Amino acid sequence: MKIEIDIDDKYQDTEVVIRAKKLDGDVERLIAMMRMVNMQIGVKQGDETFLLDAEKILYIEAVDRKTFVYTQDETYESDLKLYEIEHELLEHDFLRISKQTIVNIRMIKSLRSDINRKIRVTLKNGEQIIVSRMYSDELRRKLGLL
Repeated sequence: MKIEIDIDDKYQDTEVVIRAKKLDGDVERLIAMMRMVNMQIGVKQGDETFLLDAEKILYIEAVDRKTFVYTQDETYESDLKLYEIEHELLEHDFLRISKQTIVNIRMIKSLRSDINRKIRVTLKNGEQIIVSRMYSDELRRKLGLL
């Protein structure tokens, strides 16, 4: 892959052009990363509201009718339902892995087969979450392992 950067005052806007022989997995990942750069979701922690960059999210979980957003160091709450956040992050590197959990696949460190076709996912922070059987094939497909 060749990367060319041209910085000059003559440009009014930033423009990214991708030239490739075909649309393959590498190109698709590159596009997803660029789309994710400006993606933010509103979250709360105590009385404060934050705009959280989607790329910092490890996973999102629904527990007792509340939606929690987990990052490397913090836990936030969202007023959105899990399916609403899933819809917002649809074109980014997020994937539903169970009825109550959505994971940022860029934060996955490793996978391990578990009982009953479930998958145990270890995230980059060392935390482990379970992918249900219903979503395990989709995760493998999205990661190019199927």
